[in-house]
This record gives sequence, C-alpha cells and structure tokens, in this order.
Amino acid sequence: MMMWKESYRLGIDKIDEQHKTLFDKTGELIEEIEGQQRTEVYKQMIGFLREYVVVHFRDEEAYFESIGFDNQEGHKRQHRELTEFVAEYAAKLEQTEYALPQVKELAGMLSAWLVYHVVKEDLKYVEHVANNQKVQREEPLHKGDSYLEHFTNSTIQVLEAMVGIDPSDVSQAKVGDGSGDDEVFVEIGLVGDLKGKVVFGFTKDFSKQMVEAMMFFTPEEIDELVCSALAEVSNIASGNGTISISDAGTACDICPPKVLHGTLEALPPKEKIQIDTKIGKMTIAVYLDQ
Repeated sequence: MMMWKESYRLGIDKIDEQHKTLFDKTGELIEEIEGQQRTEVYKQMIGFLREYVVVHFRDEEAYFESIGFDNQEGHKRQHRELTEFVAEYAAKLEQTEYALPQVKELAGMLSAWLVYHVVKEDLKYVEHVANNQKVQREEPLHKGDSYLEHFTNSTIQVLEAMVGIDPSDVSQAKVGDGSGDDEVFVEIGLVGDLKGKVVFGFTKDFSKQMVEAMMFFTPEEIDELVCSALAEVSNIASGNGTISISDAGTACDICPPKVLHGTLEALPPKEKIQIDTKIGKMTIAVYLDQ
C-alpha cells in the first residue's frame, strides 16, 4: 500500500527519503492488518518503526538546528511525544500479544500523525529557509472570536493539510444538539482557564473517505484503525485551537482524546457547528463547565 505522495517532498533529499520510508513501512503495516495479520510481521514492522523514528528525528533536528530554525523546541517536543507514544504502544502490544485492535490503533494514529506532521509542521522549517514566506496564509483570530470559531478554523486548516480540502469548498452551519448522522465522537477535555470539552462528531461516510484520502484504501467498517485516525485528527485540530485561544488571552490546554460510539450524551453545548466538505459532514461542539 503506497501512502507516500510526491507532493509530500520538502526538497531536502535525506529527509524526504526518510519520510518516504516511514510512509512505506506504515503502509505495509496497514496491508498486513488488512491481509494475513501475521504476528511475526507486526513485530518486525513495529520494531523497525520504533528504531527508525529515532534515527529520522535525530537527523531532522540536526538539519533544522543547522539552519537556525526558530521553533526548534516545539518541533522537538512533537518528536518526543511520538517517540514516547510508539514506545508505549510497543510495550502494550507485547502485553496483549499483538492483538489486532491494538495494532489497528497504532496504525491509525501513526498514519494521521505522519501526514499532518510532514505536510504542515515540517513545511515550517522549509519556509524558514525561504525567508519565512508562508505557503499558507492564515488570518489571525482575535480575542473577541468565539471559542468554537477557533476550533472550527483549526479543523478546516487540518483538513486542508491532511486531505487537500480547499477551505473555499467548506460550508458551515449551526445545528441543534443531537441532530445529524454522526456515528463516532471524539471528546477532547479542556483544562486551564477554559474548562470543559470539545467534541468532534464524524459520519460513517466522512470517516471512511478521510482514511481513504490519507491511506489509499477504503475501510470496510469503522474499526480501531479508523477511530484511532479520527482521534489523532481531532487531537491535532483541538491542540491548534487551544494555541489560538491561548494566544488570544485565555490560557488552556487539552487532554488525551477519548473515542465514543453511538449517540452522544445529550448535553447543552455552548455552540455546535456542522462542517460540510467534499468528503461528507462532521460536527464540532464546545461544552463548557458552569
């Protein structure tokens, strides 16, 4: 399964080849999940990925240190988080004897993380070399904007980066709580000065098409791989949203994502927005503690 796209190239040969290897190996892991499901192959691939991300991150960090990239610590923190995640999951997989649901969770999260990190985060140090000329110009959000607007804007930016959805093709509408055909919900807790949670709702069609756009295969069901990918997309979008909110003067951070199935518990959200895209619809709701 070829997950790599030539559009992912940054123009740095060594880094590009390492990125391609990571995408290829992740694609092979997904092929095994959808195919023979051999434990020994899982062990080999996960062992390789665990070691290779360390090598790649070391080389990538050496590169952006050499060019004086101005956001080194934030980028390194993302590298540490993924390295720790893969190590934790490797231990978890050993404990569960490489149970299929856990292997799918790792593959889904890793796929989503790789796509966003390469096409959005790694592009930043390429832009630094090009005199900090932004490829994507984002309108600043102001303190008066609603919290939901921050999360909605960050979600649209993530969809643009990961799935190639043009923001001009996205429409938004306020909807009532409980409306819509969402089947999977991802809850992200909010802590700090802003307490509560943001909940992302995904329809079945949207979920499948998002995975297909990222991984080049159509899942037959909404399984652990799909839910893990949706959780990571929600994690990235909500993380970016809280950064924007904090910059506007309300300090906040996020908790790890929780995947919920079925009908969401009826709670009165502060606001709820439905986003309509070329791959389907999803919703975002903000629930604040009283």
